[in-house]
Amino acid sequence: MKEININDIEVLWDKDSINKQVKRVAKEINEKFISEKSVNLIPIMTGGLMFVSNLIAELEILRSGCYHMFPLIAKTYGNSTESQGTTIYGYDFLAENIDIDSPSVIVDDLMDSGETLYNLTEKLEITSNKEVYSAVLLDKLGKRHMQIEPDFNCFILDDKRWVVGYGMDYMGLYRGLDYVGTINIDL
Repeated sequence: MKEININDIEVLWDKDSINKQVKRVAKEINEKFISEKSVNLIPIMTGGLMFVSNLIAELEILRSGCYHMFPLIAKTYGNSTESQGTTIYGYDFLAENIDIDSPSVIVDDLMDSGETLYNLTEKLEITSNKEVYSAVLLDKLGKRHMQIEPDFNCFILDDKRWVVGYGMDYMGLYRGLDYVGTINIDL
C-alpha cells in the first residue's frame, strides 16, 4: 500500500458543497416518506458516520420524531483497495428491533462495487414488511459489479479513483476530513 499525506489529496467537493447536497437528499427522503408514520435509517459504520449524522440532523429539521436509527457495521475493504467480501455485524440486533412495518433506508458513505448494499438489501427485504431504499453520499460507478443503484445520492463519480474524507478512508486514515477528495494510487 502506498503511503500518502494530506498534500496528496485533490479536493472534489468541499464542506459547503457537501452540506448543500445533504440538505437536498434529506428533502428528497422526507418527500418520499411524507405519508409514513416512521422510517428506519440504517447507517453503515464506519464509513457512513459523517453522512448519517448530518442527514439525520436535516431530516429532524424537516420532520422531527419520524426517523429511527439502527446502525450496522460492515467490513468490505478492510486495509485493502480490493473487496475482501462483505461481513455485516449487528444484524441480529437490528432484526429484533426494527419497525418491520416502516420503510427502511440504508445509509452509507458510497456505493462502489455495490456488494455491501446489495447484500444488506437482500437481508432486509426478508426481515421487513416494507420497501428497502438506499442513500449514499457518493455513487461511484467505476467498480460496480452488482445490479443495484442507490435511490438517493449526493454526488456521482464515474471513474475508479480512490476517494477519502467525509467518512471514506485509505488504510483507515482520512475519514474525518470535512471534504471529499481523491488520491492517486494504483488500483
